Amino acid sequence: MDNHEQLIKVIDFWKKEAQNSVLFDRDLTLRIDIGSPEVVDIIGPRRSGKSSVMKLIIKKLPPDSWLYVNFEDPYFFDARSPLIIEELLDTYKTYFNKDVKYLFFDEIQNIRGWEKAVRKLRDAEEYKIFITGSSSKLLSSEIGSVLSGRHLSYTLLPLSFREYLSFKKIDAGNGKDLVLKDTQLRKEFGEYLAQGGFPQIAISNDLELLQQYYRDMVERDIVGRYQVRKKEVLNNLGIYLMTNSAKIISVASLHRLYNVSQEIIAKYINYFREALLVFNMRRYSSSVKSVQKSLPKIYSVDTGLARSVSHSFSEDSGRLLETAVFLELKRRDENIFYYKEDNSEIDFVIKSDKGDTVLIQVCADISSAETREREIKSLVRAADKLKTNRLFLITFDSKEIIHHGNYQITVIPAHRWMINI
Repeated sequence: MDNHEQLIKVIDFWKKEAQNSVLFDRDLTLRIDIGSPEVVDIIGPRRSGKSSVMKLIIKKLPPDSWLYVNFEDPYFFDARSPLIIEELLDTYKTYFNKDVKYLFFDEIQNIRGWEKAVRKLRDAEEYKIFITGSSSKLLSSEIGSVLSGRHLSYTLLPLSFREYLSFKKIDAGNGKDLVLKDTQLRKEFGEYLAQGGFPQIAISNDLELLQQYYRDMVERDIVGRYQVRKKEVLNNLGIYLMTNSAKIISVASLHRLYNVSQEIIAKYINYFREALLVFNMRRYSSSVKSVQKSLPKIYSVDTGLARSVSHSFSEDSGRLLETAVFLELKRRDENIFYYKEDNSEIDFVIKSDKGDTVLIQVCADISSAETREREIKSLVRAADKLKTNRLFLITFDSKEIIHHGNYQITVIPAHRWMINI
């Protein structure tokens, strides 16, 4: 079979797969500008639904106006030259439709030198191009260097709680639903924290899949990509990062724990970040240099994934809740930091482009008078220092307004905060 015949079969398979997929709506599709000339790149961890977002966009387009290919196809294990992208397009125009306008390249990091081929197609100004990948390095940095100012980047995380409810066919879109379905929503939120937001898990409730997801991400996106030699250190470090989600980490401490150099620890942590398995958040300061030098707080990309890797993390409801809040803030593209100064610790400081400051403290339960006083004092001290009166305390169950001196603290259950955007 010659190359054209193979490509025809590959194109036809993925075309039918895109057309026939049963899909659930994702919020990200509402934000993506289909009409702009810029290349759209979508990054996200494996299994987060990047392919589904592409197919949801495809369903809005005229039939036969698009080419969709997933480069995870076994055909591309050997055919990995950037020339294959041009060959795919030529084959589509010859045998399917010469007037193709939209190009969808899924998991494009599997093609060596893909950025040069994409730049060439972009410069031709004939196509609207969409690409996805499972590496923040491959997309955010590499495409930025070759398409500076000519691409739009989006990050797709596992399902938000709103999307999770949609997958479960539970309507909670208005104030009435929040009241009448409150008991059900609390229960669903507990399950959402436990199993996380990977779409297939939400549909199947098969939690054993999460461990397979984690193994695949580590093996394919870290070990395979970077030819890691100290696999035992890498595996132990991965478990450590998942176990310590929502905690401050120190490279110096970890190098002593695993008896390897700080350079190796820092490099391996960066691998987990590039594979989008973890994110970090820096300490707030008015000094950019101080922010950059601060010890990072680490967060898992998914609460269910962290629980599947580390049983001890599953027992800490406070850090589980804090991780979920962090991920929601990431989905909202907030500029976030943690705050630690003058015996006051705040989980999230949000700085808007307009200079506004919002403080969010996360506490599973404030029924204890001691806990309640501690959280209020921390918020008020930080508010005094940062000159803000926008204070929030997110809990599992409590809902009230706390007045303390000149400050007002809004206490809100997490499930309502996540729904009521």
